[in-house]
Formats: sequence, C-alpha cells, structure tokens
Amino acid sequence: MQKMVVENAIKIIKSLKGVVDVQELSDEDRKTLLKIESSRKDDVVPVVNEGLDECLKKEFCLVMLKTEEFRNPSKPTVLLVTDKGRILGQELISPEDKKKYADRNDVYFLSNNFIVFKPDTMTRSVGVEKELFLLPSIPFPELNEIKEISNVVSGSPSTMGDAYIKNRCNYPDDPHLATILVAFSTKNEE
Repeated sequence: MQKMVVENAIKIIKSLKGVVDVQELSDEDRKTLLKIESSRKDDVVPVVNEGLDECLKKEFCLVMLKTEEFRNPSKPTVLLVTDKGRILGQELISPEDKKKYADRNDVYFLSNNFIVFKPDTMTRSVGVEKELFLLPSIPFPELNEIKEISNVVSGSPSTMGDAYIKNRCNYPDDPHLATILVAFSTKNEE
C-alpha cells in the first residue's frame, strides 16, 4: 500500500504545470544532502535550511525538478533573520509583492526579488544579534487530497544541494530549472 501512496503522490506532482520530473530520494542522498546543508551553517552569514531538514525527517521524501512555470510558493522561501527571530529581509515571490515594496522608503532592493528592511531607531539599539538566512518549510497543498498521507511539506535545497540533486538524478545543470523536496508521512506513522 505504501508503494501505491508514493506512486500516487508522484503522479499528482508530475501532472502539475512546470514539473519536469519527480523521483523518490534515496537514504544515501538524504544523508548527503543533510551534510551539504549542515556545512552552510558555518558561513559568514549562516544558511539554516529548516525546510530541507523537515523534509528529510519525513517517512517519504520526493525530489521534483521544476521550471519557472511552476506556481509561486505561498510564502517566501528565503528570509534574512536574526537569531532573536527578527525578519531583516525577505524574498519577493510575486509581482504583487514587488509592487507593494517598490515605492517604500523603508526597504533596500538587493535584487529584483529580495529586499532588506532599513533599520529604524528601535532596531539599531537592540544590540548585537547574529544574522542568518533561513529557508523555511513551505506548504504543498496539491497532495492534501491523498487521504493516506499527512504532514505534507516542501523545502528548497541550497545552491550546493540543488547541484548535488541535479547531478545524482541526471538533470541538466540549467539555471532555469530548480529542485524542490516534497515530503510526507503515512497516517499510521504520525
């Protein structure tokens, strides 16, 4: 039955606009990805990939290759935060987000799709806080219709994790293609 559940999830994901391929991630690849992502925690501005960590802990973990035609995520996939939880910057995921911040004087655009909030007098005097990039888990509602699974979540690997997955799955090294992990548990594994 578990094999049928995974096959059903793969079939649903493959049917989505912008999805090129879907494969189940092996235990070996899970361990390697965890090692790759953990190495980023020592960067000058550390990268903490909570989304990938959460995916790798689930019973089943799929990797999806997608084009830019795939839907936008429901929330930012990259945040610049402090170790105290303050949001300093975020990815802009839709044209509406870009318009919302375009004329504001309290943000800096680091790129077309990433902003940093200007510090105000209150935040300047907070003291020393460590900054880090946070890649949170993202909902993946397309699998909610499968009654046998629960706790569906997705996460984006870092650039190094993406390159590893593309190499292992024989995907092209194309900057217009990206990998996403989609993970879940069966209801009896909760």
